[in-house]
Amino acid sequence: MKDGLKANLRRLERLVRIRQTLSSVAEAGVKQAETAVRNLEAADRETVGNIRDTQAGIAYLQTAASEDIQRSGTYLQALELQRKLIQQSLERATDNLTHRRDEWTEAMREERIAEKLQERRLHKWQREDDTAQQKSQDDASIARYIRSRSEE
Repeated sequence: MKDGLKANLRRLERLVRIRQTLSSVAEAGVKQAETAVRNLEAADRETVGNIRDTQAGIAYLQTAASEDIQRSGTYLQALELQRKLIQQSLERATDNLTHRRDEWTEAMREERIAEKLQERRLHKWQREDDTAQQKSQDDASIARYIRSRSEE
């Protein structure tokens, strides 16, 4: 039984290391997804700023040819399309971030479970070892007592 418990503890140690690795990978995925969301939010803010600047430029044109207004309008449409694409990407990135956070939470939970299981098995092994040592000491004491009685 003692060898079985030691082998079990070694397997649990490997399991804990694997769970820690999975947890670290999941955490890295969360950080990567957070970076993607931040970058897309920054791109959206920049696009909104470009739209406002272009609209303000059009509003303050005093001598503008229809060609200039048409070009500005086309540019605004392109910016609006770009913003729409960025917002779609941002929505997907936010969903991805939520998914990654859920994976990380699950990986951390599984890691804690494996660590608790390892700790319980270690305590069980220690108790069995202590019991075996106590039994050995008791047997030695009984053997000495019997020898001392037989010598008298």
